[in-house]
Amino acid sequence: MTRLHKDEMDYRGRQQRVAQALDARHLAALLVTHLPNVRYLCGFTGSAGVLLVTDSGCSFFTDGRYREQARTEVQGVRIIVPKGPVLDAAARAVADSGIKTLGFEGEHMSVAAKARVTGILPSKVRVRQTRQLVEGHRMLKEPAEIERLRAAVRLGSSLFDRAVAAIRPGVTERAVAAELEYAALCAGAEGMAFETIVAAGERSAFPHGVASPQPIPRCGFVTLDFGVILGGYCSDMTRTVFMGKPTARAQRLYQAVRDAQEAAIKQCGLAAR
Repeated sequence: MTRLHKDEMDYRGRQQRVAQALDARHLAALLVTHLPNVRYLCGFTGSAGVLLVTDSGCSFFTDGRYREQARTEVQGVRIIVPKGPVLDAAARAVADSGIKTLGFEGEHMSVAAKARVTGILPSKVRVRQTRQLVEGHRMLKEPAEIERLRAAVRLGSSLFDRAVAAIRPGVTERAVAAELEYAALCAGAEGMAFETIVAAGERSAFPHGVASPQPIPRCGFVTLDFGVILGGYCSDMTRTVFMGKPTARAQRLYQAVRDAQEAAIKQCGLAAR
């Protein structure tokens, strides 16, 4: 089992940096509704929560189901558990605070949700969408984040041998995927980073051939593409194996893809310079 390091995430620093970014955009506050961004800023891992960020501090709104979880996980913010919908409560808090300009995550809030917020706010409050505001900060990884990414990669890589052992003629792609996912959960993963891909035979040519009821053939390619979530961070690994003895044509196809991949990696390295 992979163990995470106990390095603390810099939640307060993240909150302060986002609050400073608001000033440059002439915003007094930001309503964060995208749950991955909420988790990044305060540590909450539940499925219902809204974070209000201002230069004077942050407030986190969630419902009664997550009262105790929020007290355990959320850091650096005031926790509010309203009786009604959390988005409405956050909008009322903005209305009561005297905030004049509010940003919202335009790429993550529906038209209906925006209408609910603006319907609660006084007409004098200007509401503007932001793009990639929190995501821009997430791109720069802290040392603790890098270690969590490495741990997720190590766990994901450790599953490859288990997956290969499960691949046998006649076994369905879904059965292989289930074996791999079970092993991931037993090893400590929170879940899979995306729907596991196991594509055999002709289906191995599908870029995203998610596991199907099709049985593994006695001869042919099998593409595996999977990743795990560990500590909130994801890994992604793609490997191709061959059932039976590869033909000369199969070897040429494999080598062509490998050459293309290595050429792309080389170009990326040159571009980074």
